[in-house]
Amino acid sequence: MTGPADDAQDVPEDGDYGAPIDGGVTSHNMGSFMPEGAYRPVPVVWLGGAWFAQVALLMVIFFLLLSKAAWFTIAAAGLATYGILHWTWGRGMKDAGTGWKVLTIGALGFNCALVMLARLGA
Repeated sequence: MTGPADDAQDVPEDGDYGAPIDGGVTSHNMGSFMPEGAYRPVPVVWLGGAWFAQVALLMVIFFLLLSKAAWFTIAAAGLATYGILHWTWGRGMKDAGTGWKVLTIGALGFNCALVMLARLGA
């Protein structure tokens, strides 16, 4: 049976357990309400920006080219999607994880396919 006396032998004499020192949140000289930090873009921001830009651009393309032949809209939607993907990769998506890359290509490809199919049906 173990008790408090047995646990005491596990504690080093100097009281140091080997755990890292907790530095807490570093703060600005204005006070602790102003934590220090730097802008660190994340893939979800790049994905969201690309998705919203594509939705707006494809909607404009769809309605502007509605009176033209369907292949104009399809070509313009494809080029716009490629341009947005290129822009997104340049922003930093090339360094993101594989899952984010697949999700980005899938989401933008799905939107582009919807516009193309809608134009073929119009």
